[in-house]
Amino acid sequence: MVVRPVTTTTATKTLSGIYPVRYRADLPRRVADEYWAGPHAELVKRGGHILEYNQYHFAETDHGYWPATPTVGTHPAEMFRWNGVTEVRLRNYPEMARAAYGMLGTIFHDEQNVFDNVLGHVCGPGGGSWWTVGHDPSVGHRTVLLLRRRRGVRRRRFHTFVHNAFGPVLAAAGALDTRAYTFLPFTGIAHRTPGLAHSYPPGHRHDGAIIFGLPHRNDVAGLLSDPAVDDIVAQQAQTLTAVHAYSVARTVSVIDQVGR
Repeated sequence: MVVRPVTTTTATKTLSGIYPVRYRADLPRRVADEYWAGPHAELVKRGGHILEYNQYHFAETDHGYWPATPTVGTHPAEMFRWNGVTEVRLRNYPEMARAAYGMLGTIFHDEQNVFDNVLGHVCGPGGGSWWTVGHDPSVGHRTVLLLRRRRGVRRRRFHTFVHNAFGPVLAAAGALDTRAYTFLPFTGIAHRTPGLAHSYPPGHRHDGAIIFGLPHRNDVAGLLSDPAVDDIVAQQAQTLTAVHAYSVARTVSVIDQVGR
């Protein structure tokens, strides 16, 4: 029997990292998916010092379904569309350093075997909020929202909107295993693995993310019809210029040590 972690009303703050990935164009999608979930994941397991490590493999065609409002883009450009996201949670900064050291010569050098581009985003103290006590394996469908902050809007205001409004409203409306993240500036420089790119043009970068689950993909429409969620959509242009929704075709829970 699968035990579902409890959805909480009060957010737990986390030290986390979010890593959008784009596969090598010269590899078939199926080959890249299996390598990321197989040999690469096995290297991650042996590295240590990580509380939770999830891979979210995006569907090839199901994306861009967040409601659009004037001046807020919802459809990622094809040439800048991601194939997935890695989500990492750590206990503290010393453990982050130990985890990174353990990846030298192994995971970092392995990324060139499957990825063309990886962007490393550290969320910093309080930059991650969880409305769940841990990974929920029973969730039927997940969505990853990649958020772009409106330039001219201060980072503190963006942080408040994501953690105190957007995330809590989704959790209260019935979203499962909800996590919200805001990225520290310039943290992409912390992820410079050899043999692949680590940059995107400014107009195609993201400043935060929200990951949430539902029993089924069709339940997204019901979530969006909730009045509080509809109100968030109405407000989004004040803080954001893009909300790119990606349907997760496959979630791979590589490490799950939360609560142990």
